[in-house]
Amino acid sequence: MKANEESKTQWRNSTHYRLSVRFILILACSILILSLSIISITIVELYDSTKEQSRLLVETMQKADTESQEEWIDFLETYTSGESSPYYVRTALDSGEVIYSHEAKALFADFSQFRQFFLFNDILWTEDFEPYYYMTADKGEAKVAILVEMDEKFELVEGIISLTGTLTVLILILGSVIIYRFARNFSKPLVQMDQEISLLSLEDSQSGQLSVPESPQEVRTVSKSFNQLLEKQQESLEREKQFVTDASHELRTPLAAIRGHVNLINRRGEQHPEVIPTSIAFIDRESKRMEIMVEQLLTLGRTENERTKIDFSRLVVQTIEEFQVMMPQKLDLEIEEGQSILANQEHVYQIVRNLIENTVKYTEKDGTITIRLKKQDAHVYFEVADTGIGIADTEKQRVFDRFYRADQSRSSKIAGSGIGLSIVRTLTLLYDGTIRVEDNKPKGTRFILHFPLVK
Repeated sequence: MKANEESKTQWRNSTHYRLSVRFILILACSILILSLSIISITIVELYDSTKEQSRLLVETMQKADTESQEEWIDFLETYTSGESSPYYVRTALDSGEVIYSHEAKALFADFSQFRQFFLFNDILWTEDFEPYYYMTADKGEAKVAILVEMDEKFELVEGIISLTGTLTVLILILGSVIIYRFARNFSKPLVQMDQEISLLSLEDSQSGQLSVPESPQEVRTVSKSFNQLLEKQQESLEREKQFVTDASHELRTPLAAIRGHVNLINRRGEQHPEVIPTSIAFIDRESKRMEIMVEQLLTLGRTENERTKIDFSRLVVQTIEEFQVMMPQKLDLEIEEGQSILANQEHVYQIVRNLIENTVKYTEKDGTITIRLKKQDAHVYFEVADTGIGIADTEKQRVFDRFYRADQSRSSKIAGSGIGLSIVRTLTLLYDGTIRVEDNKPKGTRFILHFPLVK
């Protein structure tokens, strides 16, 4: 019972139900107003027609020669006699005599029982609900009262009311069906969206998307916005999963090595104290490596992009100055001043630092490192090139994968976590940039980045 009540409440609160009720009410009110207007216009027209007929009779009477009783009788027989005549006339002469037209005497005998019509004071009703138009006039000393039968006219009004009522009911039924189907089709995208959202569990949301209808535009916009939100959620979940995977994968080896040296010190430290300095140095080196690695993993997992306008040229120069004292290679700089981009300054620093670190690692001491930054069309062009050992064509795209180390250029003799270039690509794409790697003729590698220029 409770479930049924809840289901009814949900149905009453649905867009389908509310649209149907509102449009049906609007249709009913519109038809009612139209019907009342038609009936009112008909009544007014019939009333004016009867009034005009009475006026014409009075006008004819005024022109006629009706001074004596005989002349009045002749006039009434001429204009009001016959079964089809709607006129009933009573004439009170100044002599005190009263002259009635055909069947008028009986009608005027009950005149005191007549009731006025509430809309028109000159329309009267008999006890049998027969309508008459009432009018008085004077001709000389004679007082004339006229009743005009309106029974046929009101039968016409009743017929119009009956026909209008029937048409109103039929239109309401047909209109309600059409409105119901229209409201159902109109709310169908919303119902479908609600069902799809309900079916999206946390697991399914990693790959689920809402269907985007062509219309209405509001639902289309909401669907697109929700899908964008789902994509961001999916990206966030993927980053969290990737972070956990990367951290467990990369930290397992140094932790095992550190624990091995700790066990070595515990077992042999007292008898062979010479192993202690070596193990402590190894533990210190591995812990520093783990610290750097954790920082880089956090950078990959935390890619909020609060953007501000930053001076890219100045940031590159400052980063170069940090590394210059540790760079034995020859440095060739082509930095165009005043080039700005819209990004997070710490993230851009990570991009520049990782590229320079990577170049320093894989370039001989007597090699050359070239750094260029300039405006190129609507973008900022940033290049870091070296004369190092280079990267094979088959390795060029894979160097951006996490923890990937090419056999030739990522040997165990060169320290590194294998995350730096992955950070560079992730952050570059985050700010609508592009990155590619090319050969540096005749020898070495070029990393080329483009960012949207901000003036």
